[in-house]
Amino acid sequence: MSTRTRIQTAKVTVDQDCEQKSFLLEYYVLSGDARTDGVRGRTYGIEVLKQSKTDFGTIRVEYRKIFDIFCTEQEAISAACLLARNTVTPIGVHDVIEQLIGTDMIENEAYEIAAIS
Repeated sequence: MSTRTRIQTAKVTVDQDCEQKSFLLEYYVLSGDARTDGVRGRTYGIEVLKQSKTDFGTIRVEYRKIFDIFCTEQEAISAACLLARNTVTPIGVHDVIEQLIGTDMIENEAYEIAAIS
């Protein structure tokens, strides 16, 4: 069974085309059961979700999930807090996690952008 726990939320406002635009970032820890060579254990990952409104009133949702990269919940929570402190968006999560764990061998992730009217 997998779980998703929100760790932190950040509202970001940026100047774009001479006007202010805002978006919401949410940082989650993902946990799930993994099985390798007959051994079962719990693994942890990260999700970053970005929500914003377009000029046409449509809600734009972007997320990236990276699964099975931490062995302890505390490592995952620390990483999520670091991402939140630096307001890392879904597009940058992969690169930051690679630097954090010291490898570019991230194999289990999901990335999507959707518009909801």
